[in-house]
Amino acid sequence: MATHAATKRYFGSAIIVGWVLVALVWVIFSSLAQNYVTYIPLLLAYAAWTVVAVLMFGRGLDRQMAAEPDTH
Repeated sequence: MATHAATKRYFGSAIIVGWVLVALVWVIFSSLAQNYVTYIPLLLAYAAWTVVAVLMFGRGLDRQMAAEPDTH
């Protein structure tokens, strides 16, 4: 179906937007705390989640798209 193609197309954009939002949260809270090192685990946790999400959801989308006939 076309919905899976749209999901695949915007997967990379979702990762970029997520990183921008996490970076903004990191900068805001780090500057408020006057300590940028304290919030580094936030960045590391999101980096790990990004890798897990790409492996889990990216492979799943590839399998679904391969199994479905192209309707375009």
